[in-house]
Amino acid sequence: MGKTTRAINLSKLPPTTRAFYDGLDAVGKAHFFGFGDGSRSDFDVPDYITTNVEDVRSKGNSFIVLGLDRPNNILSGFGGQRNSHCAAIDIVAGRLGNLAAKQDGAGKLNLVDPNFKLDAARIYLSQRSNPDYHFGLAAGTVGNTTLKSPRSTVAMKADTLRFIARENIKLVTKTDRKNSQGGDLTDLDKSLFGINLIAMNDDRPGALQPLVKGNNLNECLKEIVASIHTLRGLFKNFVTYDRELTQTLLTHKHYSPFFGIPTSPSLDELVPKGVEVLINKITNVEVQLETHGTSLVGVQQNYLEAPGGAETVDIGGGGQSLFILSKYNHTN
Repeated sequence: MGKTTRAINLSKLPPTTRAFYDGLDAVGKAHFFGFGDGSRSDFDVPDYITTNVEDVRSKGNSFIVLGLDRPNNILSGFGGQRNSHCAAIDIVAGRLGNLAAKQDGAGKLNLVDPNFKLDAARIYLSQRSNPDYHFGLAAGTVGNTTLKSPRSTVAMKADTLRFIARENIKLVTKTDRKNSQGGDLTDLDKSLFGINLIAMNDDRPGALQPLVKGNNLNECLKEIVASIHTLRGLFKNFVTYDRELTQTLLTHKHYSPFFGIPTSPSLDELVPKGVEVLINKITNVEVQLETHGTSLVGVQQNYLEAPGGAETVDIGGGGQSLFILSKYNHTN
């Protein structure tokens, strides 16, 4: 079971404030948290350490900071070094997350810098930054930004992210010939312009694999099914020829050394066994070949084809389409 969080965490109140709060009646306590005519106490809002190049807008523990690239302390990032061309906008809701408090246990003010790990929710925009490093992201196949190869960035982090569109969403790369730093975007290594979906921040060898192109996979599977059909036909031909041989053996006669008189078949061994084998070939091979062929046709129609746009639906699976290609989502 997941960890639960109190709706109002009184443990973050400084001792003197907690004593004052405990002495209030029910109405006073309600006012303390901003109900009615009360003014909400910001006991859960640490003090933000600002610099002379930042313009800070805040209300409670919600901040918009206009300034320079600054991932943590005042000397961090390109802004901390007072570089040019590194403007940044940092939008934060909930500095320090569930650890946020105005004062520590000793009553001292909590002074905080941006914390890309602990702050609850953030949208960070920077003209020049190292987002992969600052957010601790796996390199994947598209590589990490570094001090020597910074990039402009829009980074978002929260417990959950939801991208919602009333019509559609596109993830598009390499729309320009140069990046924001003036660097040329060549085609020498196209993997640098790819899109990585990295669950668990895990890019160990073998963890990341290329996405499959649906149409190509569909054609490949159709060719495999067709090849199986061909193999099935060849085997059916073999069974037919073998059956003819078995029938010939059942009626085969040898000629007696006595004046060349033909002998009768060996009824005690060959005929009974031959009849048994013939029946087995018909029931266990030929009939099963037809069943197998019907099954292959079903696989092709259900999963690989949508004749006239109509997809086969798995009723037992809640009416989900069995067609392997998505009608909605595409990748290149």
